[in-house]
Amino acid sequence: MNGAKRLIVNADGFGFGPGATQGIMDAIGEGYFISSVSVNANFPEVERVRDLVAQFPHISVGVHLNPMAGRPCLPREEVRSLVGEDGCLQNHKFPGLLRKGAISESELEAELDAQIAKVKELAGARLTHIDSQGNQHLAYFDLFLKLARKWDIRRMRNNASLICLEAPKARWSRIKTYMRRPHVWLAHVYRRSQMRKARAAGMRMAEKLVTVGYAGFGNKSNPENWRRILRNLPAGTYEIYCHPAYPDETLQRWSVYRQERAQELAILRQKELGDVARDAGIEIVSFDAI
Repeated sequence: MNGAKRLIVNADGFGFGPGATQGIMDAIGEGYFISSVSVNANFPEVERVRDLVAQFPHISVGVHLNPMAGRPCLPREEVRSLVGEDGCLQNHKFPGLLRKGAISESELEAELDAQIAKVKELAGARLTHIDSQGNQHLAYFDLFLKLARKWDIRRMRNNASLICLEAPKARWSRIKTYMRRPHVWLAHVYRRSQMRKARAAGMRMAEKLVTVGYAGFGNKSNPENWRRILRNLPAGTYEIYCHPAYPDETLQRWSVYRQERAQELAILRQKELGDVARDAGIEIVSFDAI
């Protein structure tokens, strides 16, 4: 595998309302570029995991642990610290509540356990990996690893970032970013230490996560960023996540990243990126490959 380039293209948010779910299905079926998905288990559209597995058996399926958006899988009486007065999860309030100790760890564990159970019920043996909404699992990392061990899920997202591949001069842009924003460098160093801990616990993952947005060229709704990422990808096995969707009421309520999802869908449903990847010598793989 020396010199080989492999990339997992993971669509986050399958199940996160009808628009995200159908958007991911269409992007997979038309673009042939996405190789994996992560599932929000606590929305009605999670039931379409059965369709996904039947229609696209090569796609690896993960759990997108979600203590933030929508209604919990468990009755509100069992997860009172996670929900507001309306019975819904508390979205962007969650990180602050967790830091303050206002979230019951036992309730959080029970809810996330129920989410994994739901995806396992629907995906069966195709359940391969685990990650989370907003990468918030980094804030409850020991619990995250505990649940992975309980369910014998041995693959996960590597949250150690490889940044600035979307820049024309990727390495120089990465150096400048870390020099100008040392707090970002420190955060990324800490994430690498968390990934070492996960590997010591037996978890498998890609070498790094291709992370977009630090170079000043916009996000994944820009098609040129995808082209540069693929052309700049170094040797090794990496993951990149995406969010193709038809913006709808669910996304309007729960996500600040909405119209960009439609732009991502327009990019990812085209076959161009697969062609660019092949020209760059990249093999698109699923989590089965690690």
